[in-house]
Amino acid sequence: MRFDIVGAGRVGKNFAKFLANHGHEISHVVNSSLDSSKEAVKFIGEGVPASIEEVGKCDVILIGTPDDEIRSTFLKISKNLDNVKAVGHFSGAYSSYLLRECDSLGIGRFSVHPNASFADPNFWKKFMDVYFVVEGNEKGKNLITDLLSSLGLKYGEIENGKKLFYHSAAVFASNFVVALMAISRDLYAVSGLDPEMAAEISTYLAKQAVGNVEKLGVKKAITGPVARGDIRLVRAEEMVLQDTMPDIGALYHKFISVLRERVIEDEREKIDGNEE
Repeated sequence: MRFDIVGAGRVGKNFAKFLANHGHEISHVVNSSLDSSKEAVKFIGEGVPASIEEVGKCDVILIGTPDDEIRSTFLKISKNLDNVKAVGHFSGAYSSYLLRECDSLGIGRFSVHPNASFADPNFWKKFMDVYFVVEGNEKGKNLITDLLSSLGLKYGEIENGKKLFYHSAAVFASNFVVALMAISRDLYAVSGLDPEMAAEISTYLAKQAVGNVEKLGVKKAITGPVARGDIRLVRAEEMVLQDTMPDIGALYHKFISVLRERVIEDEREKIDGNEE
């Protein structure tokens, strides 16, 4: 198939690169500037730097702009869809309803979201490990699922009305982990530990925790004072954090509650007994 890419950022250009390396054609590539478009074309290995007015002479248009610009970007190209089979975007939070005019035009609309971080500029090489989640109207969903299947990629489907829950899950599993790592390293620094050693320790512990979840499941992966029922220790840590770093102390308190209520349910009676 022939694809136009509007917004060839980290996700857009990696997806385009993967397509180009698997027998598909990349036609127009549109970014916010011509220089940026040229750089994207160079990375993809094919395509023509173009303006948004040139988009549309293809089978599928993929929109890779920031989420809040998807709707306005689509409206700019909506008059050039006569020969297009489908339009899709990469947002994990917004559904393909942003492209709803496709329904009246009789063409497909879809969203396809890769559950992965694109910090690595060449992440397309690891696409076989990634789950892509899709939704759309019937034509759009059929097109994108057929495409992913032909590429040998893993995918799942969700309802378009549930995307904010879905994307929030991804934020907790990915972005918030990074935030927690930053807090961990800050606290190690307060303790006086060497920064390089602190970085290694926090990374090791995080990897170990994720590995335990993968091998044992969430319930059996939890360790530490909450799981042991050491409530006096938990309260001591919470108090010192609230006294010196109130925002971190509040976060610590909330996470303790989350662990007790959602992870170590079987331990609740034991922990409550130790509180007296």
